[in-house]
Amino acid sequence: MDEVVQDRVAAWEPVALEHGIHLGSRCRAPGPVALGAGHLEQILDNLLANALDAVAEGGTVTIDSDPARDTVRVRVVDDGPGMSPKARAVAFHRFGNPQARGSGLGLAIVHRLVTANGRTVRLEDTPGGGLTAVLDLPRWRERRNAPTGGPTAGPGTSTSP
Repeated sequence: MDEVVQDRVAAWEPVALEHGIHLGSRCRAPGPVALGAGHLEQILDNLLANALDAVAEGGTVTIDSDPARDTVRVRVVDDGPGMSPKARAVAFHRFGNPQARGSGLGLAIVHRLVTANGRTVRLEDTPGGGLTAVLDLPRWRERRNAPTGGPTAGPGTSTSP
């Protein structure tokens, strides 16, 4: 999990620097999450693209994570203008935000990938201003009766960190 976050931060760092935005992470969730192959990367890419688009020069975008018993809570936090409650209510619908500068699909894709894996995503106000996307993702657990070759994952799961 932490490796994927660090990889995505490194991939988006040039975009952040170009716009004068500080991009960082504070992750405390080592180990994999149980998502489809590439889903975590796609989720983070969409959330980072939206956050970097919303934040002004001198702003900050941070990814943090905390493990719980069966989940990992991931937050993408920005100090941009935030969203009104009305905009948040439709943000996960395709083309839900008529004021969005992009295609309007990013948050819909995030919602679809998270809920397809049986988990939740929500948008909250960031204390002090901005928007926080909160994801509760499933922690990957080794099966008790795994074959001798090591842990296995079921169809559509990823054991990448």
